[in-house]
Amino acid sequence: MRYFIYILLICTAFVSCDISDNDVDPANSFLKIYDNNTFDADFTPIDVQQTSDGGYLVLGASKLDNSLFNGVYLMKVDETGTFVSEQNLSEQFISPAGELMKLNNNYYFMAMTETDWNAFLFVANDSGNVATPIPLGANYPLSATLVDNELIYSNYNNGNQQIQISRAIIGENGSVGNFQGQSFSIGEGEDGAIEEIILDHFTRTNRKFPFFVGKTSNNLYFYNGFYNFTFSTVFVDITDNEPVGQIQGTRETAGLSSAVHLSGNEFAISRFEDGDNFIVPQTTVNVTSLTESSVNITGNPFPELIDDAPVKLKQLEIDGRFVLLYGSTTRSGQIILLAYSPDTQELLGTKYLGFSNPYRFASFNLTDDNGLIVLGSTSVAGRFERFCLFKLSTEELAEFTN
Repeated sequence: MRYFIYILLICTAFVSCDISDNDVDPANSFLKIYDNNTFDADFTPIDVQQTSDGGYLVLGASKLDNSLFNGVYLMKVDETGTFVSEQNLSEQFISPAGELMKLNNNYYFMAMTETDWNAFLFVANDSGNVATPIPLGANYPLSATLVDNELIYSNYNNGNQQIQISRAIIGENGSVGNFQGQSFSIGEGEDGAIEEIILDHFTRTNRKFPFFVGKTSNNLYFYNGFYNFTFSTVFVDITDNEPVGQIQGTRETAGLSSAVHLSGNEFAISRFEDGDNFIVPQTTVNVTSLTESSVNITGNPFPELIDDAPVKLKQLEIDGRFVLLYGSTTRSGQIILLAYSPDTQELLGTKYLGFSNPYRFASFNLTDDNGLIVLGSTSVAGRFERFCLFKLSTEELAEFTN
């Protein structure tokens, strides 16, 4: 597959000086859009990670002509964002899920087979080449993350209408073992309404839900998903089949869209309610209560974001300080980054990315040079989604997070 790469912005302004004396490293800061010579190809970005050679690996989903599901797509670019190669796994595997997780220069993600919806863990190297996938003994993968060398993931078991949260240990040699997991009922609802919502999430025939998983410092696990008819954040002891606590939403119309555990019972979150979005850089959650409600969590409303906005939230160490960084999409078609202090909850700064065309946010990660790589998408010819990458330099990142 042949790519045309549009370099829309790789620039630094120089005033009253000779540019020959100011060589700009093209790896420091760039914006690139990756077009495709298959006119009706359509791509949805999921996550990006920097590789050990300084380049980047991008995980995404690709539209399939003969399926309601999306295929699995990996793209490798070099340190300047120039296209290098691709891996298209769409003939057999569909619905890539969760994060692109990095451990010991391996890159992990989940997907499933279209014939029986069995979930597999995939391992790619720096070049984007994928090893034989590892079966997880589950169906319909929803989300995944890494905490140190511990893989935490959730999936939907359509046979018994349960969401399962599991953990496994990834060894230094890349082996995966010591599986544990517990399952919790979604509630059947009226005429299987909850299951239909989940399946629509996979086929993208309706809205995508913010499924995610995590772990607290006191070894409680949590998943964001449906529990007992309602979209909730459920806290569990991985050895017990009864939930410890939950932050209950309102059916499918309210709940958390992101969460990071800070310490004790303190969390940073974002939430949605009837289309509205709220940013909450710190809130106290009783993780052992089954009656906590997301709509009772006060926060800053953000009408600037699209309805029920997808939000990515991470606590990052930037220039020796911890910063809470939120990423999302604005109604005006830009990617927005919001930096908060986890200590004072002060808004440190805001950064907008994208111009001319509408842009949609997907994910971000720190880079080895203490900059930021941001993954999103934009439309080519106003119709088909294409990946875009923004690379922010160390100075650009520090400017709006100080």
